[in-house]
Amino acid sequence: MNYEQEKKMHISYCGSYCHLCDWHTGKIRKAAQSMLDLTDEQGGFKRLLNGKANIDDFRTGLEIIAQSSICSGCKAELTANERCQIRKCCSSRGFDLCSECSEFPCETLKTNPGVIKFRCIENLEEIEKIGLEQWIDKQWADYTGYSK
Repeated sequence: MNYEQEKKMHISYCGSYCHLCDWHTGKIRKAAQSMLDLTDEQGGFKRLLNGKANIDDFRTGLEIIAQSSICSGCKAELTANERCQIRKCCSSRGFDLCSECSEFPCETLKTNPGVIKFRCIENLEEIEKIGLEQWIDKQWADYTGYSK
């Protein structure tokens, strides 16, 4: 495994490991597409939503999710986008990881719901403590059940 390449493409700036992300793996897109297919195959959704939600809006939402790209903070999304303030900040400073910054952990990280949910600050601290290669190996082993 090329660990530097993993750091540049599959560890988000904030410290999430992209290979474990449901957006990156396509799990979210596939689930939305499955729901969209069921909506088309089954006639009861329109009656179920009647008066509560518009079936066309429901379908449009599913279509958007089914065709979406990966998350806004992911380095693998090659288009420059400004949806993720963490990505914008880190990349503008030339860092691969937020932990390279002297302000780490900043308020943006400390208050971001995704960073909190996925324990990203702790991930970055662990990378600093045990090293990138060992951290990636540990993430992969936890995910697959296989160790190196």
